[in-house]
Amino acid sequence: MSYYDPKEYDKKNINDFYIHGLSDDTYELKMPLPPHRQTNHSVILVTKGSIIASSGFDNYTVEQNTMIVIPAGQITSLSFMSGNIEGFYMHFSDDYLSHTKVDLSKWLIRPVIKFVNAELGHLTVLLKRMQKLNENEANADIIKLYLTTFLAETEQSSDFRLRINFPAHERLTMEFKRLLNYHVIKEKSVNFYAAELNITPNHLNKSVKITLGRSASALIDEMLILEAKILMQKRDLSISEIAFETGFEDISYFGRFFKKHTGCTPTGYRNRIELSE
Repeated sequence: MSYYDPKEYDKKNINDFYIHGLSDDTYELKMPLPPHRQTNHSVILVTKGSIIASSGFDNYTVEQNTMIVIPAGQITSLSFMSGNIEGFYMHFSDDYLSHTKVDLSKWLIRPVIKFVNAELGHLTVLLKRMQKLNENEANADIIKLYLTTFLAETEQSSDFRLRINFPAHERLTMEFKRLLNYHVIKEKSVNFYAAELNITPNHLNKSVKITLGRSASALIDEMLILEAKILMQKRDLSISEIAFETGFEDISYFGRFFKKHTGCTPTGYRNRIELSE
């Protein structure tokens, strides 16, 4: 973020809840926004223009009347935002959902949803109201009610209702991705995750392949690369320390692994980050 309005971004409750319009002049993002791990849940609703955002391993183009939801714990990045962008960005903590039964993990497989005009109208009214209420930190309890309503309206939309009953292979893939977030640094074997899910490695591979078109082992490798990319942004960590932090005891092997999956060495990738800043 190359510019921000301290009146907005220095609010005491910003880590619990925040919302702004994508065309507001209170901030300016420098593209691309590198991979980082979400500490809160985030929602980006585009009403005009487009963005390219990632959730976990995959990139998504989010266009007019479309929303992406990225649950806490996911690794995300933003590689493109059109100059005519309009819409809303919102993030919120688990505390804002503690009084509900909302489960955002269902967005791990299909994080993007498309709305018809009538549905979008209802949602933008709620978002504008939350934005207004957030001008006063004393409105937190009211905002929580509006947020609950917003998420409920989202789940009643025609696109979302088509996905209520996930096929078995998608449910297994979602659980696998959730486990990767917690264990990938120490556990790099498909057998481990299959055992955690009480299925065979072959069954896990088939489920992931049907859902995402890639093998379970490919997703493990992709998650490790994402973890390494996040650590590359920490200037106080050496490449050898990053290798160790991602579970590689042999720095040479880590270097070959990283280059195989990114096309450049760890040092080269870090230099690219520095040049883009």
